[in-house]
Amino acid sequence: MPINLAHTPHLRLLGSTPGFRFLLSEELLADIQDPAQREMVDTAILEGSLELTRTETTAELAFYAEFTRILGAGESACLALASNRGWSIACDERRVFLKEARSRIAKDQLINTPGLYLLWIRCGLLTVAEADAAKLTLEGRRFKIVFSSYGDLV
Repeated sequence: MPINLAHTPHLRLLGSTPGFRFLLSEELLADIQDPAQREMVDTAILEGSLELTRTETTAELAFYAEFTRILGAGESACLALASNRGWSIACDERRVFLKEARSRIAKDQLINTPGLYLLWIRCGLLTVAEADAAKLTLEGRRFKIVFSSYGDLV
């Protein structure tokens, strides 16, 4: 998800989202190959919008090893951490990752990019117009959003 938010000016809002802390696994950080996106994410970490974490316990490492058979390193680390620590996951991945996540954590522990924008509107961090502008930017980057306006959801 940090990659989607790096296309908009809203990555910084992660640190202001009421009731949430956004942690990024070291493995997921290592997956970011685009230098500009990596710089944005590094800045978000330095500013405190994102925090780095790592898989540490035996259980997390076992989950990680299991997940890497079917997922990438970053996805595997995130799912291992969420499964073991009872955390939510902010992710837009579909297919295998989503299937695994749904089998390991509760449905209400999954949040995607549109869900974050809706949350930011509801808590007053963004207007509908700002969220809709970000929606257009993301759609220009081939990120499909199935509704026409956040105003329809508020």
